[in-house]
Parts: sequence; C-alpha cells; structure tokens
Amino acid sequence: MPLRLSRHRTRSALTALLMLGSATASGQDGDEKNPFADPDMQPSYQARCHEVRALTKDRETGATRVDFSVTGPLALVHFDGTLAYLGLCGTEPDPKVLCVTYQTNDMKVGDLVTVAGGYSRPNPDFIVLDPCLAQRPEELAQ
Repeated sequence: MPLRLSRHRTRSALTALLMLGSATASGQDGDEKNPFADPDMQPSYQARCHEVRALTKDRETGATRVDFSVTGPLALVHFDGTLAYLGLCGTEPDPKVLCVTYQTNDMKVGDLVTVAGGYSRPNPDFIVLDPCLAQRPEELAQ
C-alpha cells in the first residue's frame, strides 16, 4: 500500500528538507569566501570576477550538482527564442562564466548582475551555470 501524506504533512516534510539542506549548504567547506552551495540554495558568498579562478581552482564538475554564484558586469546578453545566455567575466586571466536561463529580464551588456546556478567546467577558462538565475544586486536584498 503506498504511503499517503496529507497536504499539511507534505508541506511540513518539504520545509524540514529545505531547512536541512540549508544547514548542509551553510556548513560546506567552512571557507569564509565560499561561492558554492547545494542545489537551489543561496551560496553564503558571491564571487567577483577577479576571484573566480582562485575560488574554483580545485573544484571539479562531479556527478552531484553543486551551485556557484558570481557577481560582475554582463559582457553578453543573447536570447534565442527559448533560452537566454548571459555571459560575464572573462577578462584575462578570469574564466568566462555563461549563465543559461529562460529570460533576459531586460538585462543589458554592462549591467551588474549576480548569477547562481548548476556549476560545470568544460575547460579551465570556461564555466557554465545551467540551470541559472540572474538578478540585479538590488533584487537580492528583497
């Protein structure tokens, strides 16, 4: 017989799981400057473009998703009709960061944004965050 939970118990269970995930994410790596977090959790620190290479130096793309967050000016904004591609960083020696999301939210090249999403590193000079969310700094405070 399948287990059936009331709507209230389901919400309570989800809330507990989210709280547990939050504690796990906040306890990761113990580093003060840690731009990584468990999936869909807000990292405790948003890296700046000039810090990305050092902060991601020994971080490999694994079988388990980990999220990464960085703040910088947009160098690329492209929408192909389905997906939006937001590029930032990439000035030598910083690796380029590409945020793959669903809309541009009227963001323009030069806008300062914070992106966070599923981290992958196809090569040392390129980071892809997919799925990814992008926000302007003033939106983070809300």
